[in-house]
Amino acid sequence: MRLSISGPVAMSTLLLAGCSATDGNAPARSNAAIESVFTDLGPGSCTKEIDRTDPNETPYLACPGVAGYTLIVRRVDAGRQSIDIVDAAQRGFPLGYQEFVTRHMSTLSEKAEWRVEKRDGKQVPIALIVRMQAREDADDPEKVTRTYCAVAKIAPDEACVTDRLTEGAQPETEVRSAADSARERPCAPAQPPMTDDGAVVR
Repeated sequence: MRLSISGPVAMSTLLLAGCSATDGNAPARSNAAIESVFTDLGPGSCTKEIDRTDPNETPYLACPGVAGYTLIVRRVDAGRQSIDIVDAAQRGFPLGYQEFVTRHMSTLSEKAEWRVEKRDGKQVPIALIVRMQAREDADDPEKVTRTYCAVAKIAPDEACVTDRLTEGAQPETEVRSAADSARERPCAPAQPPMTDDGAVVR
């Protein structure tokens, strides 16, 4: 699915707290040509837009990226947010965090980390890392039970979530290794569905 957006965006550089892999399956790869660029997802640096294709005219945030990219932060369900990656050609790629990271209520951090390669002096995004605070306790829906790092690959004609990593178990370098090799792996499968009482189907 591809979307189109318009409206001004401006870049803001911030620090991103560390995240780490828990399953140990993310391959490590060292490449000095790959570096991080941090951008803001908060309302102070993003432009509020209206989705005119939505009968409810739902608002969303158009946030700055790198190399002409934009991130669309939108509400996708009650208590849930996700991101669309929009490239310089205005092609949109919804990441579907509510399906591929967690089906529970969650909120995004106000920071995003791009992994970019330098090619002929230009920045080329290859992956995106965004932290998500999940609320997985049905008895206490306001409690943040876990923070995930959503890793998405960015290819010329595709963007999708490849890894769901949990913050705090291993060094920050693990999640960056997963991001740096994300193009070599398939898109992640959807998370198990939830029952009406908020339990995850196993």
